Amino acid sequence: MMQLTDEQLNNLNKEALVIIASSLQSQLGFMQEQLDTANAQLADTNRQIELLTEQIRIMNQRQFGKKSEASSEIEGQMSLFDSFNEVDATADSSTPEPEITEVIISSYKRSKTKGKRDIDLDGLPARIIEHKLSDEELAEKFPNGYKELPAEIYKRLQIIPETFIVDEHHVHVYASKDNDGTIIRAPRSVDLFKNSIATPSLVASLINGKYVNALPIDRQKKAFKDNGINLETNTMCNWIINATERYLSLVYDRMHELIYDSKVIHADETPVKVMQIDKTKIKNGKKTYMWVYRNNPHCSEHPIVLYDWQPSRRTDHPREFLKDFSGTVVTDGYQVYHKLGKERHDLQIAGCWIHARRPFAEFIKSVGTEAAKGSIAAEAYSMITEIMHIDNSFDDLTNRDRKKQRQLVLKEKVDAYFEWAKLKYTQVTHNSTIGRALAYSLNQEEYLRTFLNDGKVPMDNNYAEQAIRPFTIARKNFVLIDSSKGATASAMLFSLAETAKANGLNTYQYFELLLTEIPKHMEDKNTNFLNDLMPWSKPVQQKCPSKYKKS
Repeated sequence: MMQLTDEQLNNLNKEALVIIASSLQSQLGFMQEQLDTANAQLADTNRQIELLTEQIRIMNQRQFGKKSEASSEIEGQMSLFDSFNEVDATADSSTPEPEITEVIISSYKRSKTKGKRDIDLDGLPARIIEHKLSDEELAEKFPNGYKELPAEIYKRLQIIPETFIVDEHHVHVYASKDNDGTIIRAPRSVDLFKNSIATPSLVASLINGKYVNALPIDRQKKAFKDNGINLETNTMCNWIINATERYLSLVYDRMHELIYDSKVIHADETPVKVMQIDKTKIKNGKKTYMWVYRNNPHCSEHPIVLYDWQPSRRTDHPREFLKDFSGTVVTDGYQVYHKLGKERHDLQIAGCWIHARRPFAEFIKSVGTEAAKGSIAAEAYSMITEIMHIDNSFDDLTNRDRKKQRQLVLKEKVDAYFEWAKLKYTQVTHNSTIGRALAYSLNQEEYLRTFLNDGKVPMDNNYAEQAIRPFTIARKNFVLIDSSKGATASAMLFSLAETAKANGLNTYQYFELLLTEIPKHMEDKNTNFLNDLMPWSKPVQQKCPSKYKKS
């Protein structure tokens, strides 16, 4: 741009000055536009940074923070490094081991109060170890004779590592002396598999190790080897799969029929990698899904937990699994269930208020309780929590009375929450954590309201989340499943294990019982014998009680 002196400016005519002023005004307008654009870009960048910072806080909370949704106590949680020093972190030398109350002898009578240690050891097999003085020692100590008082008793817990025994069966064979060709063999127990060393106790131990205690077969193989037992991994896996397909699947199928008796079923799903689908190997594994279904204890006589492995997350799978079910399915808001609900007039879908509250709880924990005070997240968390606490107070009511109280007390509060959520949604950035949390509630409104009209339907899907947790814990150990065949077997075995636990059984004893009894009935014309093998049947309850029932 050309520079003009004061004298040149003074000598310019009016027309030239107008042209210069117009040019300057145009340049200023262009500069203002550039400044406005830069400010808008800066504001957008700041919003993006704020959203990313928010997401990082939430991710850190999920990875390292306290898992409970309670927001009042954030401090005091165990750090990442503390988890590697669990023994040091939890040991407290100032806390003595609970003792059995000492024996008090008065007039040769002893009284004893049962302490915590006695209760912990109650029911375990015991061996009596006598501590006596010899006759010679007694004669020396009591030259004038003695009498024996009640013995002092104390208990110590011993452990005997796995013991392996070979059962060598000698089947006696008899023939007629007349040599008429008659040969009779003595009766013998039924084998699990022809010409196999596998026994019910051995296969039950493998199943219990992997599907209850999350011990991969490879790890169990090493433990066997330490005891001088050499079993190949593929051999043990074949035993498990064959026992499941041939015997245990019968129990699973019967449970599948019985779960339909419930009027409320909880459903959830979680991913798992499978390396081979229908004999086709997949590099790095294919993402498949383990679905779980659990009846509601308040609507069912006996708890049933069923896993169902499927290669995808499509609607076809729950449609097939629930084809004979009529009632309400409680879910986390996954749309395939909503699709099912629209397809069938006899199937209703209920949403989960815990899932609606969770993103607000995560936001509060990520920024801190103090910083979150007065925020939309804190207000939403408080409103939902109040609704849930009130509903919990109706637990002891009948289904009819619970529905009545929900209509009288909670409907107004639920209406208020959704009106508030709609208003607040217009005031926040829609792709922010709070915006997405509010959108979830609004999108799920129809299903979150379902519980108001049915006293049998709970407000949350906790039963399904609790049922699927054992599988997610085990998945951390085995990471992936080798084949679709193994995945199907795993679904059945997790089902039997979790249903057994829900009915108060010792899982190992239950698997051993099933593998002992079912092979005896393979020639039966019907499956009525399964009635006595259900986890809640009296014979099973008597033979396989869990010690945990007492606590």
